Amino acid sequence: MLLDPRNGPDFDLPPDTGPRQAYVLASVPRSGSTLLARALWEAGGVGAPKEYLNPMQIRDWEVRLGASAARRGLHRLLRGPLLPLAGRGRWPRERLAGHLERVRARRSSGGWFGLKLHHHHFRHWFGDRGWDPEAMLGPITWVRVLREDREAQAVSWARALQTGQWASWQDPRRTARYDARLVRRCLVAIARQEAGWEAWLDARGAAVHVVRYEALVADWEGTVGALLAHLGREGAGVPAPSLARQADEVSEAWLRRLRG
Repeated sequence: MLLDPRNGPDFDLPPDTGPRQAYVLASVPRSGSTLLARALWEAGGVGAPKEYLNPMQIRDWEVRLGASAARRGLHRLLRGPLLPLAGRGRWPRERLAGHLERVRARRSSGGWFGLKLHHHHFRHWFGDRGWDPEAMLGPITWVRVLREDREAQAVSWARALQTGQWASWQDPRRTARYDARLVRRCLVAIARQEAGWEAWLDARGAAVHVVRYEALVADWEGTVGALLAHLGREGAGVPAPSLARQADEVSEAWLRRLRG
């Protein structure tokens, strides 16, 4: 059984014969990256970007397409508190490349494969090992997804960590309670991860298209449309947001307490 139904074959895209191109949504949790990725998928012609290197995604794709029955069976057991074990250990380069290729073969369109990648997952799979994602995906178009209000981002992250609800379609597993220490730890993590992306991309001299969460909220069609144009889909229709914003009066109350 898959934990995320969208990892199943019903959501695969038709075989794509276009040029092989890749883009990465370089993000930090609670920056609006899931909302943006879903919009790109639903717009069509630029693949089906998801967080294919986080533990839940690794678990599902190993259950579905693992190289052996033993490996598939092992990953079926990984759920709940065991889920973070998916993708841990020292995968050889060939295994990671094979995982990305299996996903790419089923989730590309218009020649594009999209990958949403939080910095802590980037660090685990590439940075700490000295591996280059372009060695596996070819030349990458980089898209930074940022949130200017880091305090609101930290509040959102802290709530998601407590409830287990990372997107509006999920049900919360626990009730969240304001925890100033947790929120401030999230603030520190956001700063560290954003600095990590900036340092790595600057060192490469990579051209980067920037999408800001606040721009998505203020001008959805213009912001998503500009990214689609950047990916060669100028004039493509922009779908309405299919995920609800999770910020609410609880978020506002937590922000007031944080800001004193």
